[in-house]
Amino acid sequence: MPVRYSSARAKGALFNHQDDLPSLPVPELAETLTKYKKSIQPYYKNGASDPEYLRYCSVIDDFAKTQGPYLQQKLQQFAKDKRNWLSYWWDNYAYLGYRDPVSPFSSYFFHHRELNSLIGKNQILKAACLSKKALEFMEAVESETLEPETIKGQPICMESIKWMFNNSRIPEPKQDTNLRYDPKENRFMVVISRNRFYKLEHHRNNKQVSVEELISKLDAIKTHSDSLPEVKSPIGILTSSNRDIWAENYQELMKNPINRQSLRDIQSASFVLCLDDDLPVTIEEKSRNAWHGNGSNRWFDKPVQFFVSKNGSSGFLGEHSKMDGTPTLRMNDWIVSELAKMSAPKHISTTAEVDELRFEVSPKIQAATDKAIKIFNETVNSLDIKVWQYHGLGKSQIKLLKASPDAFIQMLIQLAYYKYTGQVRPTYESASTRKYFGGRTEAWRSVTNESLEFVSTWEDAFASKEEKIAAFRNAISSHVHGISAASNGHGVDRHLFGLSQLCDGEKHAIFTDPIFSYSSYWYLSTSQLSSEQFNGYGWSPVVPEGLGLAYMVNKEWLHVNVTVFKNNQMGLEADKIAYYLGVAANELKEVLTSETIKSKL
Repeated sequence: MPVRYSSARAKGALFNHQDDLPSLPVPELAETLTKYKKSIQPYYKNGASDPEYLRYCSVIDDFAKTQGPYLQQKLQQFAKDKRNWLSYWWDNYAYLGYRDPVSPFSSYFFHHRELNSLIGKNQILKAACLSKKALEFMEAVESETLEPETIKGQPICMESIKWMFNNSRIPEPKQDTNLRYDPKENRFMVVISRNRFYKLEHHRNNKQVSVEELISKLDAIKTHSDSLPEVKSPIGILTSSNRDIWAENYQELMKNPINRQSLRDIQSASFVLCLDDDLPVTIEEKSRNAWHGNGSNRWFDKPVQFFVSKNGSSGFLGEHSKMDGTPTLRMNDWIVSELAKMSAPKHISTTAEVDELRFEVSPKIQAATDKAIKIFNETVNSLDIKVWQYHGLGKSQIKLLKASPDAFIQMLIQLAYYKYTGQVRPTYESASTRKYFGGRTEAWRSVTNESLEFVSTWEDAFASKEEKIAAFRNAISSHVHGISAASNGHGVDRHLFGLSQLCDGEKHAIFTDPIFSYSSYWYLSTSQLSSEQFNGYGWSPVVPEGLGLAYMVNKEWLHVNVTVFKNNQMGLEADKIAYYLGVAANELKEVLTSETIKSKL
């Protein structure tokens, strides 16, 4: 049976600090409104003196005196008996109520670095060893012996890791749900090969099966799927649909008891492993396969889904509704580092039974899969991707340049965008709030008065090198201060969101003025998850005219995955964004290095 979310005190080390974590605070109204006023200044032609800005400030001031205190009091009262007032709304608003396809629009991916070994180049060996390590990580979660995460020695919330395994998003009209199944009763994974689904038991007598047995079983599955004709109506493609359409087709599938059992097995499986027939070579090919694959050899509703291609290329795709990327980053980073240490198993049995999950396809489902394939192909072909990687400048050198690595790449992105478009536009950076119980993210608005001054000064042909450096330093300082406040639960967007949720009747003009929606219309959506074990990490843009900029700041190199809609109204191209990232990186490195050298003389 599925189990629901529980906040009961856990017994193992993994959850030792949960009861001690602070509750998510409700910021002071005056503090948020002051920050909000400052955050929108860069979008007015004349900044703080612009007549339109001053007009809207009067609207904000009116809110501060009228409806604001009433809503603030309601929010404080609402938060009193909750350890995380935001989570009551956020999962549904940001994820489960989201109706566009989860892939490619809300799921995120990691692509694993290549391993120059037999395991790294052989699909079945890689899949078996990867699965074995995933099972070891899963057992550490189940036994609660996995060490809890900390940031600078401070414990952070581990609650979301409960949703990592034996879990699935369930499509429903208007708003999906999420079910977590008892891992002790569901000791199997699901393998997808050539659009067919197989159930693979990974425990026997409460013990994990050996890696040799996993090799044997996976080899049998691959042989079996290769021997059968192509699946004419791949059920996996239905999970790529608009969520309301998928919910309708899901109910059609559930009418059949055979289908119902197969769906239940997929949903309750520990995780999904996909054996792909493709042979990605370039980093863009590998990232595309990680991002969405062919749409059919996947089950996009699972939070943990691995894939291995014929040439050993591997990675991970995560459904986002109950968990952000940091827990799965940790898992994948550990798995790949462990794979690099493994030797190929020597004794491999060649006989194993397969357990294929059956689906009976009605005419309605057949038509639905045909339509889903067409829409999926049109959707992914409407998106462009370019992977920008810059070697010789990473965390180590950025620190020598006396800059925060994260703030550095944020200013690099701002400079590249300004060089390309001559403008700044609303930019989202994900700030983790996991220091609080149930914390997920807050938005940090990366465009500030200081970042605007930096990019405009840097591009000013008459500005001196000293002036450029000073503007850069000021922008970096502002960014570090701002994202730190956001991570401490003192951002702008989540607080205003909470207040808006409690409005009775007509909303105040603060929420309906065009600048309110514009300033959180994320033309640039950015987030950092860094690992030396990955050569790919990314997701899609969040608005039609926007950019998805997933980045890694590793020890000696930088990575930005650029995604954009082709033929967008602003004419943005992924290749050109990557080009300007390179130009900006070269300039920043040259100027800041010269400053460092000069300071040593």
